[in-house]
Amino acid sequence: MAFADLSLAAALWRGRGLRWLAACADLPPELSLTCQPMQAAAQKAARPANGAKQPGAGVRHNAVRDAVQEQRPAEAKRQPAKPAADTDARWRPRAPDALPEAWRSRLSATRPGLVAWTYWGLAQDIAAAAGNAVQTEAEVQPRSQRRAFLARLLRDLAHPAGTHTFWPSCQPAKADAESEAQDLFAADAEAFWSGLVHLGCRAVIVMGSAAARALALPDSARPFGLLRWRGHVVLVLAEVDALAEDAAQYSSILAFIRRGLGALPRPTR
Repeated sequence: MAFADLSLAAALWRGRGLRWLAACADLPPELSLTCQPMQAAAQKAARPANGAKQPGAGVRHNAVRDAVQEQRPAEAKRQPAKPAADTDARWRPRAPDALPEAWRSRLSATRPGLVAWTYWGLAQDIAAAAGNAVQTEAEVQPRSQRRAFLARLLRDLAHPAGTHTFWPSCQPAKADAESEAQDLFAADAEAFWSGLVHLGCRAVIVMGSAAARALALPDSARPFGLLRWRGHVVLVLAEVDALAEDAAQYSSILAFIRRGLGALPRPTR
């Protein structure tokens, strides 16, 4: 071993040319030149041949990965989670003949579909499109804008024909009501959810707080929220007019709907 690892007195021998000395007993591995190659070989042999990590080697990596995930953009964090368990699973629908007349009439005129769309003014828009209501000049453009916005969404979703339908969240309060005045339309949550069942809907897209209240959704329902209610997946959006006017948000709306409906089965033919 080297004299540097012994006492200062041994330096005299180094001056006479003696550089190394055999110890009379085993030394610690860190002081032994002969053990170091063996120790390195043992460490190399202990490494997995396929380059796999030793137990605990990924702990720090996982911590770094988690930290990076916390810094992801807010858009990624807004992705809807799976809908929570149905808190109103015991609810049972009414039979079609038990619905109020206005709802029975609308049910017979509505095409079945896997996904229903609704907003508070949908019944008024349907009446106006059928020529059953008088439109003022101020209402023509908003209706046209809503129709174009919804048509664009359906086109970009590119689902098979028969996937979507429109089911109003309110109906005329009187059987012979021909006016589109909002105070002549009334909500009936029981009739609405019952109609969804009879239409074969598995999901409903609710646009606006007025529609959400009319359907008696839980208080936790918020725009860009996803929940399960009365056997249906419910996607909640903001007011349809606000969505139609916000072109910058269109891609986010489309992505939200795609994610929310992604797990639904395709309609059978």
